[in-house]
Amino acid sequence: MTVDEKLFIEEDVELPSGLFNKKMGSINIPPQLNSAKEWVLSKRESLRPWQEFGNYSRASKPANIAVISRRVTHNVTYYYTNYAFISTLLVIYCIISSPLLLLAIVVSGTACYLISTQKEGKTLQIGGHTFTPKDQAMICACISLPLLFFASAGTVIFWVIGLTCSVVGVHASMMQLPNEDGTEFEMNESV
Repeated sequence: MTVDEKLFIEEDVELPSGLFNKKMGSINIPPQLNSAKEWVLSKRESLRPWQEFGNYSRASKPANIAVISRRVTHNVTYYYTNYAFISTLLVIYCIISSPLLLLAIVVSGTACYLISTQKEGKTLQIGGHTFTPKDQAMICACISLPLLFFASAGTVIFWVIGLTCSVVGVHASMMQLPNEDGTEFEMNESV
């Protein structure tokens, strides 16, 4: 047992083999989450520097709708990961700032997790009724949907979508393109 493992685990606890990384003393990610980890790492690599994202010396009022269209098309693809990060922060803020929504998500998520980790074919007996995993999932959905409705999950979704579209639209339309120095693009016609 390494020093890092001893800091977090009592000495009489038996460690499963392969659970801890010998180099860093951290818990390894389960193999099922490897694709999610790779996706997050690939998106993290495409994250543009925040100094560049917030460089308002490059911001200017667009001359016409054609300039807006070109800027939005370019900037949304260029700053896609930054915009997704901002959207994620807005979702986290909404969940944390609404205790009832947080509770509803935790209860629904825990119930779905417990149902999904049951062994295949395992049923639940309550009051003489037998519930298969499919029945349990239906009951979970029937309880979770009203719970999320009363916790204003729909309002949060539309609030986040509206605010994200506004932030992305304003930022993308105001930031100049790399080859734009405050003037229009020069169009070269070839015959």
